[in-house]
This record gives sequence, C-alpha cells and structure tokens, in this order.
Amino acid sequence: MIATIIIAAAIAVIALIVNLREAAAAFLVAYVSVVSVVLGTLALTLIAHLTTATWFRPFRARAERVIDTLPALAAVGVLLPIAAPTLYPWSGAPSPARAYLNTPFFIARWITYWAAWIGIGAALRRARRLYAVDVDRANARFRRVACVGLIVLAVTMTFASFDWMMSLSTGWQSTIYGLYWFAGGLLSGLALLAILAATAGESSEWITPSDDDVHAVGKLLTTFVLFWLYTGFSQYIVIWSGDLPNEVTWYVPRTHGGWGYVAAVLVLGNFALPFLLLLFRPIKRSRAALAAIGALLLALHYVDMFWVVMPGLVAVRWWTVLVGIALLTLVSVATWGLVVSRRRRPRAQTLQTHGSEPAAGLIGGADRLGA
Repeated sequence: MIATIIIAAAIAVIALIVNLREAAAAFLVAYVSVVSVVLGTLALTLIAHLTTATWFRPFRARAERVIDTLPALAAVGVLLPIAAPTLYPWSGAPSPARAYLNTPFFIARWITYWAAWIGIGAALRRARRLYAVDVDRANARFRRVACVGLIVLAVTMTFASFDWMMSLSTGWQSTIYGLYWFAGGLLSGLALLAILAATAGESSEWITPSDDDVHAVGKLLTTFVLFWLYTGFSQYIVIWSGDLPNEVTWYVPRTHGGWGYVAAVLVLGNFALPFLLLLFRPIKRSRAALAAIGALLLALHYVDMFWVVMPGLVAVRWWTVLVGIALLTLVSVATWGLVVSRRRRPRAQTLQTHGSEPAAGLIGGADRLGA
C-alpha cells in the first residue's frame, strides 16, 4: 500500500509539471467520482431513516463510516476552486451566463454545498447520540433530518453537477444532468455497501448482515442499475429526438471514435452484465458475488465520470488514464485515511444504536420484493 501511494504521488507530481490542465482534469474526474459515492451512501442512509428500513440496520455502521469522510473530502476539494481557472472556459473570459458562472460565485456555491452536506452528516451524528437517552425521540429526529436532508441533498447535488461538470461545456445544458450524477452515486454507494458486507466481522463495531439483508442489497442493486440506465437513456433520447445543434454537440464526441467504445462498455458493464447476473437468486444472496459485482460497478462509475468529463477537455492518451488512476488513488486514500485514524466506537454502543430501531419499513419492503 505504501509503495502504491508513493508511485501515485510521483505520477501526480510529474503530471503537474508536464501538463497542468491534464492533471486538473484528472483530479476533477477522481474527485466527482469519490464525492458521488459518498453522497450516494448519505442518500441511502437518509432514505433508510425516513422509511425505517430493517434491511439497512446491519449496514448502518458501515455507511456511517463512509459518511464520516465528508469533512476530509471537503478539505481535499479545496483544490477544485484553485484549479477552476485552468479547467473552466468561463473563468476569466466573457460568458453569456457570467452572472452565474464567475469565480467568486463559484467559490461561494462550493462552500454552500459542502456546508450543507457536512451539516446533514453532523445532524445524523447528533440524532444517533440520542439513542442512549431516548429511542423514540432519536427516531423522530432521524426522520426529520431525513425529510429535510433528502431535499437539500437533491438540490445541492444537482447544482454541484452543473457547476463542476456541465459548465465545462458552456454552450450545452440538460435538466436531467444532475439526476444522472445522483443516480450514479446511489448505485455506487449501494455497490460499496455490497463490498463492505463481505468484510463482516473484521470490525467489532460492524454487525454481520443476515442472508435476507444481503438479498435485499442484491434486489436494490438490480433496481438502481435500472435507475441509472433510465436517467442516462432519458437524457439521450430527448436530445436525439430534438436534434438541435447546441444540444447534440455534447454527445457527438462521446459516441464517436474511441469514446463510442467506452459508451458501449458502460452500457454492457454497468447495466447489461450486472442486471443479468442479479436476476439469479443465489447471486443476490451471495456476499462474494455481490462484492464482485459491487467492485465492477464502482470501477465503471469512475469510467462513467471519465466519459462525462474528459471528451473535449484534454487529449486522452495512456498517460492521461494513468494520471487519472493515480489521482483517484490519492484522493481515496487521503480521504479514507483521515477517517480510519479516528477511534472506533465500542460494539456495545453500536448495538445500542442500531438494535432499537422500529421493525417496519418501506425500503425494508425490499425484503418482500420477490426473488
């Protein structure tokens, strides 16, 4: 692991020296990939609290550990406003949308997004502490946080996707763009939980999920794979049917040449293959199989973000891909390392936190969704 970090850091330094714009673009891809996974996990947690989902109980400590990376990600993300003049065509140049797309307002919105996301995570932690005092009051607070937090999260993620990714192409816009990023984050967050489910028992604070809990994760993975495809196809079919030059310009470079093959890999690997595999009940109940599918989905989520960001931004070659993987490694390790260094809570506290929840739930109804 140490050697991997050193090599990744060396590649990142070389990239900064050789081509600053290429390094900034690779950082943006890595950053939006990791952030969307964490925010997707936050969204799943809020939905579980809102619906008092029983299947989510064994996974909650795992999800909380992922959500705890938000402050660290915000610290790492300071590099994004710094890189804005290098990345965004509207920075320092006249733009038809200059009232919105200008550097001071971009930074103000960046601060607002992170304040909202970290605030939601802090509100969940405060509600969690109430379990030791008043379970009913804690459940009521969880639901209030979830009600407000889901709305705030949906709005801020939408505008963050506009600011960080869609504004790379100032002449193009899509109202479903934010939902596409949100759908990818939900799917990837669930994929990460599927991987963490295979590590049951490695941490004293993690409850081992039952086969039914794992089965619920498998069924929800099937659902969110379809959701991701639906959002992407909806955007494509509306723009294709409209056939307007200022709209199709975004898809032209992403569906021709080598990028067309990347799009085909995404459709096959991020939808067709996992969907077909998840139709089989034994696979949905297998921790190892779900962990393998989750790893595939996480890897292809990064490829998806690469496909969304890179075309037209920089010339992509093998070195660009290598720099992107190096920066993804550094962002992930730096963020996770800050969280792992925290002192773990005792198992008794975790059981008290998660064992007193209501026994019903709408997403808990995933346990009743057939095969």
